Amino acid sequence: MSADATSTLEAVVRPATVTDAEVCGRICYEGFKALNERHGFPPNYPSVEAAIARVQSFLGHPAVFGVVAVGQDGRVLGFNFLSERDPIRAVGPIVVDPVAQGRGVGRQLMAAVLERTADAPGVRLAQEAFNLGSLALYVGLGFEAREPLVALAGRPVHAIPAGWDVRPLRVEDLAASAALYERVHGHSRANELREAMGKGLAWVASRDDRVVTYAAAATAWLANHGVAETEEDMAALLAGAARSVEEPVALLLPIRQAGLFRWCLAAGLRQVKPMVLMSRGEYREPRGAWFPSILY
Repeated sequence: MSADATSTLEAVVRPATVTDAEVCGRICYEGFKALNERHGFPPNYPSVEAAIARVQSFLGHPAVFGVVAVGQDGRVLGFNFLSERDPIRAVGPIVVDPVAQGRGVGRQLMAAVLERTADAPGVRLAQEAFNLGSLALYVGLGFEAREPLVALAGRPVHAIPAGWDVRPLRVEDLAASAALYERVHGHSRANELREAMGKGLAWVASRDDRVVTYAAAATAWLANHGVAETEEDMAALLAGAARSVEEPVALLLPIRQAGLFRWCLAAGLRQVKPMVLMSRGEYREPRGAWFPSILY
């Protein structure tokens, strides 16, 4: 996420509409590009068109609330989204136009979405670990750092171990997969998982005819999240999915899962950039192997 921390620019925050898609998509592309390139990392989006499509997917979603900040001249200066699909709310993406960064717009955008989370058990976001401005902003707003993360991408060279069946997630897998997520994290993410299955990027692995792991969007670390009973289960899933998808597999891995991290590096996945998972409100230490999306 890209945000700022000081307050010197007057802006009006209003609900986002579908007509904001193009201008917000361009801000999304330019904002993340400027931030990442300044620190020597690749941009989050390969093109302006990809960023616009990402913003459009949020603007058109009935369970996502969006706001934009508008300057006195009517120019859109930034935007923020709040995912309300499941009990845990998720902030982002939040992006401020590079020309307006460092002038308090990010704080106003954060305040606007956090007002809607009073009844939620918890709120999450993922923050670029090298962005000290947004780190200070989020901590000041009550968020706590929970997990150091690293974005990884590549095609694992390891073979699928014997004993696991790896395949696309099917309707009949939803209940078991949702129950697995709840055992690991202590809350539901069933709505987002059902949505991910419909996009055709979700994968599942079973052992002894029992679902033991899934990944929601195997090739897109921004949208991918997953859980598993063990790190070995997760490794089997990544190895299996990589052999059936066109793009490299990608994920945000909590690096405290040292065994899985070593497996990913030995399998040839490359490190893209560091991030941090942050939360406000309820948080339970996961009980199993897992990785978050850019939301949580």
